[in-house]
Amino acid sequence: MKLEMLGTLFLSDKRKDLLLLLMEEPRNIDDIKNILNVTSSAIMTQIKILISQGLIIHEDDLYKLSDIGKVVVKKMVPLLNTLGVFSENMDYWENHNINAIPAYLLDRIDDLGHCEFVEPDLDRMYETPQRIEEKLLQSTHVMEVSSYFNPAYPSTYVELVKKGTEISLIITKPVFERLKKEYSTSLREYLERDNAKIFVCDCPVKVASSIVTDRFLAFSLFYRNGIYHNHAMMSIEKTALKWGEDLFLHYMKSSKEIKEVE
Repeated sequence: MKLEMLGTLFLSDKRKDLLLLLMEEPRNIDDIKNILNVTSSAIMTQIKILISQGLIIHEDDLYKLSDIGKVVVKKMVPLLNTLGVFSENMDYWENHNINAIPAYLLDRIDDLGHCEFVEPDLDRMYETPQRIEEKLLQSTHVMEVSSYFNPAYPSTYVELVKKGTEISLIITKPVFERLKKEYSTSLREYLERDNAKIFVCDCPVKVASSIVTDRFLAFSLFYRNGIYHNHAMMSIEKTALKWGEDLFLHYMKSSKEIKEVE
């Protein structure tokens, strides 16, 4: 069953909208009709159903949530937001390993809000998607967790730290060893800057990558079969930025800072 259908199994759209409206404040029938753009007969049918279910009451010419209704709607909002996150990009979530996300952050997946699917153009398939690179260049600080080698490290990130961007990068040991072996000059140049930090994580990093800045969050998951493709989910919602920061801090607890190249 598609996720967009789940929200209507127990609640019609009109009843859902009415409950969310009354969560803001009690309303009279004229306000309800005008705000929801419905007729009296159409909305009264829904009101009678919700009254019979004990979710709303009618007092002093106002319709308001009952005590039970307040509890139900408070629980309903994160559910609807979660369904919205998944249904908006259903193909991505169905085909990728969402269990790579720490459980307590998966429980807060609704914090992501509206997400945009971003992938590179065909002529730069193995490079950072242009939408993400543009936002990186506009950011004042960057925090990234990555379990795969990103070609942006030796080029884009050195350019960013040179112009003053604060960057903290958490990578796995194999990724660090490749940086040290193949890009030692760029790595040294990066580490010489006070605004550049790099950490090696001792625990498994199950997400492909997560970049969070003061402007956006972009994260990538592996396919269920373990394959990685260069695309990401991107959000600019404030709650998404906090979610991304918490994901970074999750891995920071198991990471050791590297201050110089041996």
